[in-house]
Amino acid sequence: MTTADEIGAVAARLGYTLSPDQLATAAEAVAGAEPALAALRAVPVPAEAVDPAYGDAWLRPDPGACGAAAPGPDPHAATLRAAWTGRAEEAVAALERLDAQLHCTIRLLPGRVRDRRVPGGPARPLEGVPFSVKDVIDVAGAPTTAASRTRADRAPATESATAVARLEAAGAVPVAKDATTEFAVGGPHAPLTGACRNPWDPARWAGGSSSGTAAAVAAGAVPFGLGTDVGGSIRLPAAWCGLTGLKPTAGAVPRTGSVPLSPTTETIGPLARDARTVGLVFGLLRGPDGRDPRVPAALAPRPPTTVPADLRGLRIARPGGYLTELCDGAVRAGVEHLLDVLTDAGAESVAGEVPSARWALPVGYQLVFTEAAAVHRAGADRWGSYDPVTVARIAQGVATPAVDLLRAHRFRAELQAELDAVFAGADLIVVPTTPATAPRLPDCTVVVDGQEYPLYAAQSRATMLANLTGIPALAVPTGHGPDGCPVSALLMARPHHEHTALRAAALFQDRTGHHRRIPPVHA
Repeated sequence: MTTADEIGAVAARLGYTLSPDQLATAAEAVAGAEPALAALRAVPVPAEAVDPAYGDAWLRPDPGACGAAAPGPDPHAATLRAAWTGRAEEAVAALERLDAQLHCTIRLLPGRVRDRRVPGGPARPLEGVPFSVKDVIDVAGAPTTAASRTRADRAPATESATAVARLEAAGAVPVAKDATTEFAVGGPHAPLTGACRNPWDPARWAGGSSSGTAAAVAAGAVPFGLGTDVGGSIRLPAAWCGLTGLKPTAGAVPRTGSVPLSPTTETIGPLARDARTVGLVFGLLRGPDGRDPRVPAALAPRPPTTVPADLRGLRIARPGGYLTELCDGAVRAGVEHLLDVLTDAGAESVAGEVPSARWALPVGYQLVFTEAAAVHRAGADRWGSYDPVTVARIAQGVATPAVDLLRAHRFRAELQAELDAVFAGADLIVVPTTPATAPRLPDCTVVVDGQEYPLYAAQSRATMLANLTGIPALAVPTGHGPDGCPVSALLMARPHHEHTALRAAALFQDRTGHHRRIPPVHA
């Protein structure tokens, strides 16, 4: 089904109202993905393997997923408190100044700044430390707009999302709701804020969809922020802004209190300059809340992220093919640099390929857009007020037959089996996070070795693999390109083994200084 008329007929039957332009754009996108999806349909599936539950079962934690060590106090918390406690008011002022240049903030939260220390009690892990929150995640007392005109007059949230509430319980102070693309799926030029600009070069985009969060952290207004990730939305802006960004295992962090988009692929996770801060925040976010059905009832304890003395025994696979074939030379050099440091510390580089990786992006988009169309069906009468890019993307999901959606879920399980084969001989997989440095505004093309490519054809080539399968993935800054903008590598681990990637990144950052560099636009 690729013609505008066919998509229009299905849309009308399901209750969606799409303009001729919207239908034409959706039909063009569906047609572009058709060759890959047709090839996938041609691969036979045994009758007993159709059940999509296989993909979720693969993500259940094994008893040793986080090692035997019981969690103790994270020593990095004291470092973070020493640097940031009591600076919430300063963070609000800094974000107000930065927003004039970067368009990184939807709403400041000055009313949250007051001291919330528990009287007479010891300092909590993040006592008085400011942080910012992507505006698809609820903060009690503030509206969640998802950067959409259709939610601009939304009433304030009555309670904070589980992730925010856990950080507040640890003493942290939310100081802003950050810019994002509309509903975390729209185009770079968000209706409420315009494009969020990159602190390394304001003529470039910060990335999406956790745009403002990455810009705020990179510019030094706050030490960390909360984002969401459906196809790379934490890791891409982390890569383009020189940050460390974690997409956790699907089901590790409750999504309760976030605006839904794609239940299969979406996660909440932290962005910060360094892996130790990311690990500290992740440890506070992780675990069941009794409300998000994807989070297991129990997760094994995880040790704090510390810098290991060496990496002896760690095996790192570096696939070739699709995951690396479209990649700028500066990005490749950054991946090699990371591998050199890790192998110098005792890690071993091993073989490991993911043969079906080239299908992860089109199949992942098909699944995301179909789930997004279902999520937004209740508001289909307001699509006329959506960002046109939002409509063009999620309208593709209207055209997905049920058998194709089930095939996408089955492909997810097949891809997980390929990762099993890699992880049988490796502990981590390393690939470029994204093929190039930050996209240039206004058209947001990316440049690979001097040649321009469309944003959506290039940006998520590697990142979608982790969303579709559910594995954790950590973006790590590895240097800067000739244009002065950051480059990044992606460390992927088996489910619930975030600590493996975090420890490797912590060692790399202990021996290098890329994550410490300050961008030209800073607080």
